[in-house]
Amino acid sequence: MVILKNIIKTETEISTEYLPEGKEPKGFLKMRLSDNKILEHDEVRHSMAPSHVRRELVRLAEMDDPPKEKTVLWY
Repeated sequence: MVILKNIIKTETEISTEYLPEGKEPKGFLKMRLSDNKILEHDEVRHSMAPSHVRRELVRLAEMDDPPKEKTVLWY
């Protein structure tokens, strides 16, 4: 599980803070919308969350008005 907080989408980028397992330490990921290239990433070590965060940002980028917070579950 990972919680995405402060999701911000502009015309060119989408970014979020993320909390693996819902707790600190938090990470940050910013991605360019035109090609989904990661522009900035403050990674949480030893976590599977970044790949799930990126995938969810790609999905949220398709929305006109994405939510400000989102919980992502996987198994």
